[in-house]
Amino acid sequence: MKLLSDMSNTVRVTNPKVKAEFEAESGNSIIDYYTEAGPDYEYWSKNFNMHFGYAAKKWDCLSREKMLQRMNQFVLDSLILRPGNEVLDMGCGLAATIRYGAKKHPQVNFKGITITPWQVKKSEEMIRQLNINNASIIHGDYNQLPIASNTVDAAFGLESICHAEGTNKSKPLSEAYRVLKNGGRFTMIDGFIKKPEGELSPTIRKMYNLVCQNWALPSFGNINEVVFQMKSIGFRELEVEEISWKIAPSAIHSPFLSLFFLIKSFFKREKLKKQNWNNLKACFTIFFLGLSRKSIGYYRITAKK
Repeated sequence: MKLLSDMSNTVRVTNPKVKAEFEAESGNSIIDYYTEAGPDYEYWSKNFNMHFGYAAKKWDCLSREKMLQRMNQFVLDSLILRPGNEVLDMGCGLAATIRYGAKKHPQVNFKGITITPWQVKKSEEMIRQLNINNASIIHGDYNQLPIASNTVDAAFGLESICHAEGTNKSKPLSEAYRVLKNGGRFTMIDGFIKKPEGELSPTIRKMYNLVCQNWALPSFGNINEVVFQMKSIGFRELEVEEISWKIAPSAIHSPFLSLFFLIKSFFKREKLKKQNWNNLKACFTIFFLGLSRKSIGYYRITAKK
């Protein structure tokens, strides 16, 4: 895969096919999904933002990339960064948020961790191409962070903690608490269920299971269980904000872009792999699942150690 940077310092992938060295199935559904479907995210974002956007202003809905970058800024604002801070992105994907943050805060050091080797390789290439010196990528598992305790000033998970086991997401939350310094800040932004899985209606449960299966999610976090778990671990000054309507304009783009991708692949006679199809099915389904406001919501949780 060849990487190019344009005049606006964004990174674009041409001929997005995963090289043979990464094509073999790993036995880990998350690694397999992001290795095979990862290049598809260029259709979603030229900067490889692998999350929904945040519509802060009235006309943001007209520009998906602007909404995606505003979400990155929304994350950083919640961390209240200062020069010399060490920041950890737990489940960094292709490091779009830390690349954005490193440019905005050149005196802050950013680290991202991902279990997917392909993401490590490509993230490092993009960081080098953009001449970013204050960002680095770790190959590892956020359930067992290879980071010493009490060494991080701020940590966040942007649509990544959902890949952890359990609806209370206890393992990554405990690890975040462990590595944070006293007074360190933590932010989690993600989609959540608002009631136990067993209490979802049959229709919602079917869509929910489809999204989880196709996006390699063991489950969504349950907002009440996650908040309770964070308090039990020791996090304090928790603030919970539902921002479903702020991400809705971005989510609307999802099914239409998926349809465009499907049509384009058909006319180019590109054979879609299993994870490409999984991503398309999830992108269509998540839009309709998000309409069930009594069962599903999108939240930002902030806290201090």
